[in-house]
Amino acid sequence: NLIMAGYRFCGGKWMKINNKYFGEIEYAAEEKLCFPEGLFGFEEQKEFLPIPFEEGTDAMICLQSLRDEELSFVLLNPFLFFTDYNPGISEADRKAIGSPKDEDISYYVIGVFREQLGDSTVNLKAPIAVNARTRDARQIILEDSIYTFRHSLGELKKEGE
Repeated sequence: NLIMAGYRFCGGKWMKINNKYFGEIEYAAEEKLCFPEGLFGFEEQKEFLPIPFEEGTDAMICLQSLRDEELSFVLLNPFLFFTDYNPGISEADRKAIGSPKDEDISYYVIGVFREQLGDSTVNLKAPIAVNARTRDARQIILEDSIYTFRHSLGELKKEGE
């Protein structure tokens, strides 16, 4: 479920933003993700642009704030690394992003990358749920106690490895 897929700009105005990884990026309003409540700790940040690190895959995405060019997050598709991940969205969270069907929800986790990859972590406890049709998003907190806010990236395994 690629949140970048299927969005072509059909007329209108292109906008630009600078990103620390990619430099100046042009984008259309239809590409942004809207977080009505912001992200935890960044509640004032409501609009972000997802920028894939590699074209055609949502394995790793830069989530760039459209209000603050200095603010971006690195997101990972958790299912590519942790095949048993089962976020289970609550009805309240589902309603907050427009009550999509399960197949229309994309989940991403925020990564914190350190110089030593073994010291890097991902937040499996508070994933980002995206309605792939409307592009409304929300960071949610899972009730399941097996997930942590700082899960070691070294513990995640790609399927088949």
